[in-house]
Amino acid sequence: MAHAFEDSSLGLKLKGYLVVPNDALENKIAVYTMRIAQDILSEHPEIVDGWLGRIHQEYIEKKKACEFESDPVACFNLSPYEEFEKQYRSWNDGGMIAISLPGNRTLRVSKEPLFAVSKTPADTCDVCMQAFGSGKELVKHFKDKHPAMIERVMLPI
Repeated sequence: MAHAFEDSSLGLKLKGYLVVPNDALENKIAVYTMRIAQDILSEHPEIVDGWLGRIHQEYIEKKKACEFESDPVACFNLSPYEEFEKQYRSWNDGGMIAISLPGNRTLRVSKEPLFAVSKTPADTCDVCMQAFGSGKELVKHFKDKHPAMIERVMLPI
C-alpha cells in the first residue's frame, strides 16, 4: 500500500509555520482515512523524508535569493522556513514531524521508531522487571539474582 503514497504529485508544504499536505496528498489521506495514512507513513518514513527534503530545498533557494540576490520577497518569506528547519533537524535526529490536517487533526510521523517490539515474546522478571529473550535466560537470572525465591517455590508441600 505504500506505493500509493509514492506518487510524485504528493507532498508537503508550509502554511504559515505549519507543515501541511498539498492538495493531492490531502485528497489521498481523505481516501485512505487518517488512521491508515498514519500507519503507512509511520512504516515508510522515507516517503515523508522525501517530502520534507523538497521543503528543505525550497528553504535553501529562498535563503540564497535573500542573501545573494537581496530579493525582498524571499527575505520576507524566510521566517516560516527557518522555523521549519528546526523541525527538519529534529526529524533527522529521530524526532517527530507533525503534519497538520483540516479540522485540527494532526498526523505525527517519526523517522526512527519510537520503540521496538520484539518479534519473539520476551520473558520478564516479576521482581526487577528486566526482560529476557528466552525462558533459559530468565531461569539463569532467577538463580543468580533471586535464589531465595526459587528455594521458596521449590520446597515440597
